[in-house]
Amino acid sequence: MNDNRRRYRAIRKAIKHLYPTGPRGNVARHLHTLAALISGIVGSRSSNLPAVAGKVSDRTKRESRVKKLSRWIKNERANVEIYFLPYADALLESLGAHRTLLLAVDGSEVGRKCLALMVSVIYKKRALPIAWIVVKGNKGHFPEETHMQLLEQAHKMVPEGLT
Repeated sequence: MNDNRRRYRAIRKAIKHLYPTGPRGNVARHLHTLAALISGIVGSRSSNLPAVAGKVSDRTKRESRVKKLSRWIKNERANVEIYFLPYADALLESLGAHRTLLLAVDGSEVGRKCLALMVSVIYKKRALPIAWIVVKGNKGHFPEETHMQLLEQAHKMVPEGLT
């Protein structure tokens, strides 16, 4: 079994284990796609979809994998509450149990005339986003209210004993 397949299976198993109930139907199918996306990002060390698709262990053509991942990302039903928060909570609890959490706030351009302000936990020289706000606007500073909203959102995610 190659590394891509092994990584995908380990991620899929961990995702299913962290999900509050046994996933069924579309949720189970979406979790398989999420596991493939995470596995591809880790394997390719990139978030570029063609590079990610190249590291997804699947027997379909690369273009088909890119289209599948792209559709999942654009899917309005693949929301933060179902496919992100359960895993972010588990990540923060796991990291906080062994060390002090180091959080960073950063703003950057995303898409056309959109800005993202995000809070990330720093782990092994990587910034793993845990909370973000996207607003329309030009490059520049965010208002104080946006910073406060983001910090409230991030504070809710950090486990009780770590705040």
